Amino acid sequence: MFNIFYMTIAIRKKLIIAIAVLLLPNEAMKGQSFETTDNAGAVKTNSFWSDWFVQMDLDMSLQNPYGYNFSHVFPNGKSFGVDVAIGKWFTPQVGVRGKLNWENGIGLFRNDHANWLAPFDEPGKNMDKGGYLGLYGDALLNLHNFFGSYRPERAWNLSAYPRVGVNYNFGVSKGSLVLGAGVLNTYRLNDRWSLYADLAYMLSGSGFVGMTKEEGGTGTGSNSNGYFSLGLGAQLNLGKSHTDEHSVNTNRFWHNWFVQIGTDMSLQNPYGCNFSEVFPNGKTFGMNAAVGKWFTPEYGLRGRVNWENGLIENKSLKWVPPVEDPGKNYDDHGYALLSLEALVNITNVFIGYNADKKWHTTAFFRAGLITHFALNSGSPVLGAGIEQSYRLNDRLSLFAAAGYQFTTSESSVSITGMDIGEGSNGFFDIDLGVSIDLGKRTWHKE
Repeated sequence: MFNIFYMTIAIRKKLIIAIAVLLLPNEAMKGQSFETTDNAGAVKTNSFWSDWFVQMDLDMSLQNPYGYNFSHVFPNGKSFGVDVAIGKWFTPQVGVRGKLNWENGIGLFRNDHANWLAPFDEPGKNMDKGGYLGLYGDALLNLHNFFGSYRPERAWNLSAYPRVGVNYNFGVSKGSLVLGAGVLNTYRLNDRWSLYADLAYMLSGSGFVGMTKEEGGTGTGSNSNGYFSLGLGAQLNLGKSHTDEHSVNTNRFWHNWFVQIGTDMSLQNPYGCNFSEVFPNGKTFGMNAAVGKWFTPEYGLRGRVNWENGLIENKSLKWVPPVEDPGKNYDDHGYALLSLEALVNITNVFIGYNADKKWHTTAFFRAGLITHFALNSGSPVLGAGIEQSYRLNDRLSLFAAAGYQFTTSESSVSITGMDIGEGSNGFFDIDLGVSIDLGKRTWHKE
C-alpha cells in the first residue's frame, strides 16, 4: 500500500515538473528566433533544425458545393474535426507547414442534418463511414515581417498562405486535389507557446463533394465545390535556436530575385491510356516564364506561367481536350498553366552555401491552375520536379528541369468524373532555359 502511495507521489511530481518545463520559456526551443544584423531588414539565419513548430486545433468546416446557397450551410454543410500540423520558418518572412485534418469522424460532434457531406443528401452516413481526411501544404508569408521590420518580441503575428493538397472522403471513397488560401493569426504566450486562429477557403472537385452532375456537381474540379475551415488551437515551438556553419546573413526583401525564360515539351499521361503511345498522341511544345526569389540559399518561391500547344502544332495529337476534336485545342491557342512553386536547393541544404559554386540541384513543389482555352474553364494542378542549373556568371545561368503534375479529368482525354482521385490524369513537362539574377544575389557569412 505504502509503495503504491509513494509511486503515486513520484508520478505526480514528474508530471508537475514536465508541465512546468513545457510552460516556462526555454532558450533552447524558440520559434521565429532570428538574430538581427546591422543591415536593416536582414537577419542571421539559423540551423536547419531551428524554428520548427507543431500545431493542434479543433476546427469547423462549412461546405459550399457548387450551385447551392451558402446561407443554408447551417446545418446542411457544417462539421467539426481536429487538425495537427508541423512547420518551419526559414526566415522571419517565409515558412512552410504541412497539415492533416480529420473531419466529421468524431461522434461527439455529430451533425445529423449534414445533407451536403458526401454521400450527398444522405445525412449521417458521412460520419458513419469515418468522415474525411485532408492533407495540405501551406506556404506561410508573415505579413508583419514582409511589410515591417522583424521584432523577436512581437506578440501578434498575421500570416497569409496559399494552400495545395489532397483530400479523401470515406463517405463515397473518393478523393480530389485541393487548392486554397487562408490567414493564420498567432499570439505568443512565451518563447514556447502560442495560441492561433486559422481561417481558409479551399476549392475541391465534385468527387470529394459526392455530387453527380444531375445534382449540380461538375465532375471535373472546375467551379467552386469548396469549403471554409476555421480552426482554433495551440502552437508549440520546437528546435534549437543557435546558428551553425550553414548560417548566413540574409539580404533585404528586394534582393535575390530572378527571372527565367524557357521552352518546354509536355508528355500527356491521361488515366487509362498507355504511356508508351505518348509519341505522338500526347506530345506538345510550349514556352514558359517565371519570376522568383530566394529567401535563403536553401529556400525560395517562384511564380510560373506555361503556355503550351499554341505555337507548334502536333497534327497527330489525340490526348488533349476536347476529346472529340483534339486539334481544336491548338486552333484555340492551346492551354495555360499558372503555378506557384516552393524551391528547395538540395545542394545548399546538404553541402552549405558557397558563392563560387556553379552547379545547383533544386527540388520544387508545384501548385496551380490549368486552363484549356478550347474549354474555357480551369482545373487544379499539383506536382513536383527536379531542376539542374549551371551558373555562367554573376547574372546568367542555364537550367534544365523535369516535373510531373496531377490534374483532374477536365484536362485529360479520359473523363473519369467522380473517380478523379483514383487515376493520374497528369503530364510530364521537360524545360530548358536561361535564368537571370536581378539585383544583389549573394549572402554573407560572418
